[in-house]
Amino acid sequence: MADRIRIGVVGCRVGGAWVAGAQAGEDTVAWAVADLQQDLARQVAEEYGVARVYGDYRELLADREVDAVGVATSPDVRKPMVIDALEAGKHVLAQKPHGLNARDVEEINAAAARSGKRLVYSYFMRHEEENRRSRQLIADGGIGRPYHARVHYHFLERGVGYAPPPGREWLYRWGLKGGALGQHGSHFLDQAWFLLGCPRPLWAFAVSHSAFPTSLEVERHSEDYMSLLVGCAGGITIQMDTSAVIATWEDRRWDLQLRILGTGGTIELESVSIPGGGRRAGTRRLLGSIYTEGDSFVDEYAEHGSGDFEAEIRDFAAAIRGEQPPDVSPADALAFMKLLDAIYLSAETGEKVQVAP
Repeated sequence: MADRIRIGVVGCRVGGAWVAGAQAGEDTVAWAVADLQQDLARQVAEEYGVARVYGDYRELLADREVDAVGVATSPDVRKPMVIDALEAGKHVLAQKPHGLNARDVEEINAAAARSGKRLVYSYFMRHEEENRRSRQLIADGGIGRPYHARVHYHFLERGVGYAPPPGREWLYRWGLKGGALGQHGSHFLDQAWFLLGCPRPLWAFAVSHSAFPTSLEVERHSEDYMSLLVGCAGGITIQMDTSAVIATWEDRRWDLQLRILGTGGTIELESVSIPGGGRRAGTRRLLGSIYTEGDSFVDEYAEHGSGDFEAEIRDFAAAIRGEQPPDVSPADALAFMKLLDAIYLSAETGEKVQVAP
């Protein structure tokens, strides 16, 4: 492997952020991109100075100078691409949702074990410095014994009567892990779980709504609203409400409140978009306990910090070099996908569902 890890990215719509992160890294370089939409691939390559552009992802995998691959395609086609990349001798970073179900993740993990290559999964909120800081504070007993997380995340992903563009239909078909939870809310469900130290999920109860179906003619639309309660080992619970359509919103794009409740304090995060200019504002506070820099972590907290994707690529590179374990390990990815499976099954059946061991 060269001094700088040469990264290829498959899927340029979402993966463009990884291309930027690879070019920004000190020990990484964006070496190649692949996308069936060649205009998009060329646009991303030109913007970030990537020399090699492929159409079929297998052409990129055949490039012997590519050390590692980020696969950012949709989950209905991602599994074989990730497995092919591992079998081609590439380290792999897999975008979320990590598969259609836990079986997909199990097969991917098994392929990684056979290949001997590093497999890293994406949930970029884990790389946010304040999240890492908060997680350590909780682990050190800074809020006493954590017992409950509450997440309220509403994101204006689309409007009423929406017609999905080509290539985005998977987001609006039930069973593909799109929808309000799979597409956006899962970031913050994972964030809460991460802050709590990733306790083993035991059960889930959920209800979903498809109150504003798209123009797609499908048997069942993905959810535009999900409400859920999760039970974890140690008596810890996570409660969440998340949505992708707010019919009356005209002046904001998201509204986030996330609280980690402990017997000795609370970590509280708030973020809301501000009209006019796409600005973000919010606070992160430690309540009921003393923090060395006062009671405010960040005065103006950006929900998606500018370093998230760069940090994700740095984490990928460090894992490849064996310098540290990845922030989202194969074991974490499998446990979280089993939790998502249980949540969606509960929403289908109306019953409390045990998370598969």
